[in-house]
Amino acid sequence: MADKTSLSNAMSSPAGAAVEYHKIGWEPLRLPPRKKSPAGKWKEPRVWSEAEIQAEFSDNSNVGIALGIRSGNLTDIDFDCPEAAELAKIILDTLPSFGRPGSPYSHRITLAELKKGRYTFELPKEVATRLKAARAMLLEVRGTGHQTMFPPSIHPTGERVQWHAGATSVPKAEPGEFLKLCGVIAVLSATAMAYPVVAGQRDEVCMMIAGVLVRAGFDDEMIDDLIECVASLAGDEEAEKRRGKAAATRARIDAGEGAWGLPELCSRLEIEEAEPAFRKWLGSKAPSQKGGSPGRPVIFVQGGNLPSEVDEAEEALLAAGLGVYQRGENLVRVVRLPQSEGDDGVQRPSGALLIHPVSAAWLREKFAISAVWMKYGKEEPYPINPPTEHARALLARVGEWHAPVLRGVVSCPTMRADGTILQDPGYDSASGLLYDPGGVVFPQVPETPTRADAQEAMRVLKKPFREYQLPTPADWSVLLAAVITSVIRRVLPSSPLFAIDAPTAGSGKTLMCEAVGVIASGYKPTIISQGKTPEEDEKRLASILMAGDAVLVIDNCERQLGGDTLCSMLTSEIIASRILGKSEMKQVLTNVLVMATGNNLEVVGDLGRRTLVCRIDTGAERPDQIEHSFELIDEVLADRPRLVVAALTILRAYVVAGKPNRMIPMGSFEGWNLVREALVWLGEEDPAVTRESVIADDPRKNELAELLELWADALGGRSIILAELADEAASSPRSKTAALHQALAERTYKQVFNTRSVGRYLSKNKDRLVGGRVLRCEDDPSGVKRYRLETPGAPPAIDTPF
Repeated sequence: MADKTSLSNAMSSPAGAAVEYHKIGWEPLRLPPRKKSPAGKWKEPRVWSEAEIQAEFSDNSNVGIALGIRSGNLTDIDFDCPEAAELAKIILDTLPSFGRPGSPYSHRITLAELKKGRYTFELPKEVATRLKAARAMLLEVRGTGHQTMFPPSIHPTGERVQWHAGATSVPKAEPGEFLKLCGVIAVLSATAMAYPVVAGQRDEVCMMIAGVLVRAGFDDEMIDDLIECVASLAGDEEAEKRRGKAAATRARIDAGEGAWGLPELCSRLEIEEAEPAFRKWLGSKAPSQKGGSPGRPVIFVQGGNLPSEVDEAEEALLAAGLGVYQRGENLVRVVRLPQSEGDDGVQRPSGALLIHPVSAAWLREKFAISAVWMKYGKEEPYPINPPTEHARALLARVGEWHAPVLRGVVSCPTMRADGTILQDPGYDSASGLLYDPGGVVFPQVPETPTRADAQEAMRVLKKPFREYQLPTPADWSVLLAAVITSVIRRVLPSSPLFAIDAPTAGSGKTLMCEAVGVIASGYKPTIISQGKTPEEDEKRLASILMAGDAVLVIDNCERQLGGDTLCSMLTSEIIASRILGKSEMKQVLTNVLVMATGNNLEVVGDLGRRTLVCRIDTGAERPDQIEHSFELIDEVLADRPRLVVAALTILRAYVVAGKPNRMIPMGSFEGWNLVREALVWLGEEDPAVTRESVIADDPRKNELAELLELWADALGGRSIILAELADEAASSPRSKTAALHQALAERTYKQVFNTRSVGRYLSKNKDRLVGGRVLRCEDDPSGVKRYRLETPGAPPAIDTPF
C-alpha cells in the first residue's frame, strides 16, 4: 500500500520514481521517451532489483506500471472525457489521482480483485455521433494484463504527468460496488453531454437524474452534489438551484408513487439507444413487464416486413390500454408532475397533469409489455427486445395513427360541446378529453336544473371571493366568468384573456388567479413571468401549449401586454408553434385558460378586444396588511367539488332553459358566448363591457390618435409622399409639418425618420378609424405610396391629380 511520502518521492526522476513504485510492491515498466506503451515484450512479470532499475531507466524514460496481480491488484481508472474526471472528484474522491495540465485528474487508482482485466464504459456509436462527443469511450477500468503510464512521465503532448495533492494511501475496493460507481460516473458524463442547451426542460431532467441516483442507492447530499455538478458541466447558469430534488424523489419512491427514472431520462435527452448500456453499468434490471398478460400477441421480426410489424405493434399497444393518444402531430401520454418545478420563467406545481410526447425509448418498453417479440433462429425462434426502428416508424406515422385523439386532460367534470355533462372518469371519445379526478369525488351535476338552482349556484361561486373589494358589478361578472370558463375551457374553441388588475401591489391578484386554477384542476395554475423580449414570451407560451396546461397565469406584468402569439392562442383553436430548442414548427391546441395580473395593467394592440378586466381596489395604501378571516386557497380546496358542480349547474340550467338570452357574440368568441349569456340571464352585468375600457386605454391607439391630430393640423386632407414630407420639414424646421415629421421619427425603432421605417409604421395603421379619422394609402402611377388623412362622413378633400 502506498503512502504519501512514497507518491511524493515518485516525482523525482524516472529511475527514482520506478524505485519508489517498486518499494510499494508495484512492478515498473520502462517506456520509451514520450510513449505510453512499452517498446518490447512486457507481458511476462519481471523481478527487478533496485540496481537494475537505476541502470535501465534513463532521465528521459517514461515510467509504466504493470497493473493487476503483478502489482498487488493495482487498478487504474482512465477517464477519457473531462466530465467523467470532474464527477469522479465527488464519487471517487478518496482515490489518489494523477494527470497532466491538459487533462487533469484523468487517472485514479485503487486496489481491486477484478474478474476481468479490462472494463469499458463506451457510448453506442450513434449516440456519440449525435452528442458530437470527442470519443465514444467515457472511461475504462484496467487491471491484470494491462499497464498505464505513471508520473513523472512525459505525455506525447509534451506535458508532464504528475500526482495531485492529497494522493496518499491507495484504498482497497469491493469490485462490484466499485464498478457500479464507475458506471454512475459514465451515465452522468453522458447526461452532462446531452443536457438541454436551452432552458425550459432542465429542472425536469434534474428530477430524472434524482430518480436514477435514488434507485442507485446514493444519499440525498451526494445526489444533490452530483446533480449540481452535471448541470454546471453542461453550462447551466442556474446549477446551484437544481439542488433539493433528492429528498422529494425519495419520498415519492418510498410511498410507492411514480417518480421519473432512467427511461424518462434517456427519452428526454434523446439518447434512447444508450439505455441498455446505462442499465448494465448501473447494475439495474430492465423495467418489469407490469401490465402485460399471458395472452399477449406474438410479433415475429423479419427483414422486409417492417410496415406490417409496426401495424401489429400499434394494434397490441392500443389493445393493452397503456395510455397512448394522438394530439396534433404527436403521439402523447399523460403524466403527473412528481415535484413542483420552475425553469425559464415557468412555474408548475406538484401534481400537475401534463401531456408529454411519446419517445422511442418509452414506446419500445410499452411494445415489450403489450406483445412478445420474436425472431427466427437457425433451429427455433428466440425472444428479442422490440427494435428501435419499429418504435421510430410508428412515431413517424403522423396523421395515420389509430390512437384516440386527445384534446386535453381535465381534473373535474366538464360540459361537452353539445351541452351534456362529462362526469365519468376515463377517456371520453365524444369530447376527446381524458377525465382524471385524482381521487376527488364530485357530486352529480343535475340533469335538468332550474333557474332558481342556477341562482343558488351563483351564490356558491361568489362565496370564496366575498372579502375581495371589486368596485363594479362588471368586475364581479368577469371574475365569475373566469371561474366558469376554467371548468369548460378544454371544449371551447376560443376564450378571452382574463386580466386581474389593481392600482396597488399586494391586492391579491395572483391569489385570485390561483383560486380559479385550484377550482379547475385541484392545484395551483402554471405561472409564467413576462420575458425580456417578445421572442422569449413566444417560447414560454409554446411550451405551455405543448404540455397541455389547464390554466396559465402571466403574473406581475410590468411592461405592456400584447403580442401576436398571445392574440392567436386566444382566438384560434390551433396554432403553429415553435418547439423549444428546435427549429421545427408543430400544430398545437390552444385550449388553455389564460389569465394575467398587473398593477394598472396596460393591454395593447389587438389584445385589447380579446381581454376582460376584473379590477380590485381596496382603497388602502398597503392592501397586503389587510387581515382576512379565512385562507382563500384552503377554502377553495375544501369546497372544490361543490364549486365545480355550481359552475356546471349554471351552464346546464341555461342550456335546459333553451338558451333564452341570445346576445351578439364577442368577435372570435362565439362558443364562449354561452358563459356570458348565462351570467346576464341570471342578472349579472355583461363582462364584455370591461373590454371598452381596455380598448379606450390602449396606449398604442392613443398614440395613433395623437399622430393623426398632428397630421390633420399640418396637412389636412392633402395627399403626400414621405419624401415630400421630409423636404417640407427640412425647409421649415419650426412648422407644423416639421412637428409631424418628428412625431413620425419617434415612432420608429431607431427614432430616426427613414422613409422605409416610417412606411412600415404607417402600413400597420392604415385604414384604421381612430378619433373620427382614418389614414389612407394608395400608389400613384409611378408606384410611390401617397398618404391622405380622411374624416369619414366629411366632404372629400380636393387634391391635385397625380
